[in-house]
Amino acid sequence: MNLEYPALRASGWRPGRDVREQAMTALLEVLSVVSLNPGPRSAGWELFEAAERALCEFHGLRVAPLGPGERVAATGAVVDPSLAQHAHRAFGELAEATGTRLFPFGRTDGDSLLAVDETGRLFAVDHGGWWLLGDSPGVGLEALAQGHAPVRLESRQWHWSLPRDTDDPVGSALRAAMVAVYVLHRHGIYSSTALCARVTTLRGFGVVAFEKRFGLHASSLEDNADILAREISEALGEAGVGLHGAELAVSPLRPPEAAMPLASVDCRVSVDGATGTAPLSLALAAGPGASIGSAGESVSAAARAFGAYASRTP
Repeated sequence: MNLEYPALRASGWRPGRDVREQAMTALLEVLSVVSLNPGPRSAGWELFEAAERALCEFHGLRVAPLGPGERVAATGAVVDPSLAQHAHRAFGELAEATGTRLFPFGRTDGDSLLAVDETGRLFAVDHGGWWLLGDSPGVGLEALAQGHAPVRLESRQWHWSLPRDTDDPVGSALRAAMVAVYVLHRHGIYSSTALCARVTTLRGFGVVAFEKRFGLHASSLEDNADILAREISEALGEAGVGLHGAELAVSPLRPPEAAMPLASVDCRVSVDGATGTAPLSLALAAGPGASIGSAGESVSAAARAFGAYASRTP
């Protein structure tokens, strides 16, 4: 991207631009608006430093597109928070997914709603979904005007097949689950201190026959695999639950302090207990907020680690 910001300069922007008086007048209007939608997103807007700073610099600009667009159709935008001040629900859902507050910023010529978050990133919300336009308002506005492709926030899923290392489905699943615990911790997603073991019948609607939480022990992950395999096997026996015709799924649990967007990450090791030859299935899923920024990088790194683990498993 041209870092000289030709579209912004053509609209009247210059480095150091400060229209605080105009911006504060607009902000006072927006801050007085309360959502008419009932529910947890019915509160008014909450101003934060990044939003105030962005509006003092860019408020009132009408940015026109530069040509047809380099990757996507170029579009203009108007920086005026009142144009998006009623989007409590749309921005509230995006804020929940990203784990950061949002403040209305304006609207594009294509009627996408613009918002800035606490880190200064510029987002757009429209009927097509949620989009990251840039890591700063200036970069995002220039990207719109030049037709650079935005980054779509979307859920991601990965699946790998792993051969069993033994005929014992519980032991095999627990050893793979300990690898999952390590990878999630190693890549800064979260540090699990417990697992959930669930048995679901493979016939009909898939009834949950067993579900229980098991805490990790203060020992190595290798030792935990053996200890927890025994504990889960004993618990299944006490409950009278067999694995023939059923699936065992073992999932590292998110700790209570895990925050969005990484709290949206789920990992699961599952196995069909019917035969000793059925492979393990390793699955990783992440919500849309964990598709961008450092959270997105962490999840992608974990996915690569799982892929490497699956590829070298004999």
